[in-house]
Amino acid sequence: MQKILAVVLCVIISGFTPYMSTASANSKEKVNLSNLSVNGTNGNYLVKGMISGSEDVYYTVEDGHNELIAKKKVPLTDQKFMLEIHLDKKDLPTNGTVILYFSEEGKEPYPVVLETFT
Repeated sequence: MQKILAVVLCVIISGFTPYMSTASANSKEKVNLSNLSVNGTNGNYLVKGMISGSEDVYYTVEDGHNELIAKKKVPLTDQKFMLEIHLDKKDLPTNGTVILYFSEEGKEPYPVVLETFT
């Protein structure tokens, strides 16, 4: 039974190989962040940095399964930003990671780990 399962998995994976090899060639550029710093724990975080570009940049916060903060515009002053993120303790995962995603139209999201819970 294990041999059959291994063969089936190999066939499935090999079917995805062409898509996996072209994905990196077609991937879009990410949001241009620099001087990024993250501080805080237990749902209270301070994220600072700089964003280069002329487009509006947005952020969301999720735990991989649930959106904890819906899409909001990043407030910029001279290309610098400071985000104070506050999450209810009841919304934090018991075993997972809280991730902040920066996004810009036409670019790949830029993930930033805020905290990992185990």
